[in-house]
Amino acid sequence: MSEKFKRAVIFSGGGTRLMIYLGMFAALEKLDLKPDILIASCGGSFAATIINAFPDHLSRKEYLQSEEYFQFVSGTIVTEQKKLSKMGLFSLKKMLDKRKAPFIEDVFNRYLVEMPQDLSEYFPSIKNVQFSKEIPTVIIGSEVLFTPKDCGQKRNGRKLYQKAIFTDPETTKKINPEKIIADSESFKNSAVKESPKIFTNFSLLESTRASISDMFYVEPAFLQGKYFAGGAIDLVPAEISQHLAQEIITEKKQSYNPIEEALVRSVLGFSGNERLAETNLLLSGLQIDTINIKQELEGHYLKKGIDWKKFEVSFSFPKNYQQFVKDMEIQWQYGFDQTMKSIKKG
Repeated sequence: MSEKFKRAVIFSGGGTRLMIYLGMFAALEKLDLKPDILIASCGGSFAATIINAFPDHLSRKEYLQSEEYFQFVSGTIVTEQKKLSKMGLFSLKKMLDKRKAPFIEDVFNRYLVEMPQDLSEYFPSIKNVQFSKEIPTVIIGSEVLFTPKDCGQKRNGRKLYQKAIFTDPETTKKINPEKIIADSESFKNSAVKESPKIFTNFSLLESTRASISDMFYVEPAFLQGKYFAGGAIDLVPAEISQHLAQEIITEKKQSYNPIEEALVRSVLGFSGNERLAETNLLLSGLQIDTINIKQELEGHYLKKGIDWKKFEVSFSFPKNYQQFVKDMEIQWQYGFDQTMKSIKKG
């Protein structure tokens, strides 16, 4: 095994945090703390892709303020599951059921947001971006170990998901899969297979599509004959970060809300909040505080709420392109400022 990277940064989840992560990365560069490796899950994987695709923070920011990206965001289609009689009632049932993934949940048909399987036609500017030697990158997702026809059956202790690590062949040489198994009580009887699996034959955009396939939000990705679900399987990838880097910079995150906690428990069979508490202990080094993100970015950040008149889940998207550009600027600045503040405190 070759020696560790000096410094890693973890971008962990939140599909609308892309610009915040770019602001964080720019601040780390300015502070002469540029990471030697990026480790990303869920929405953080898209930020990692943008960092790989463009050479500096100005061109990265410009891309996320571009018409190309705006068209994608504003074209978001919310499915019929938004009705409270569907996803709302389902979530309530799951909150009341404290069992750990007793059934194989139908993540193939029950989801809120339509996401194309192939992102390349929506993002022509970045469709050919490969994992680079410039900024080694690891993206976390999960392989689905069952098929749509298994849905609804009792799980009976079966493992349903396996952590998928997407990276390049060079970085793979530094990973010993046996050394990154989580020694976690919460995973013991979960629906997650103990050992991870490494994939080196996907582009960054394909890996991102897999990682953002969040249960009940986005349907699984179907890539090269396999189904992949999201990075929620390991939202804050502590073990692999410690395995690969001497120093780790991460984000101090909010806890899962009761609905999110219930959905993680019903699909993956472990407590998301117990796992977050574990990763906080494991990664007690440099943390960038984004706990108050929703309050501080009120009105400039994608908000999910309930439209009681329509009795459905609603999303607040920017009203026009100018508003979108302004919101993205505010998000970038928030990521930059929080990083500066947290590191000066630390």
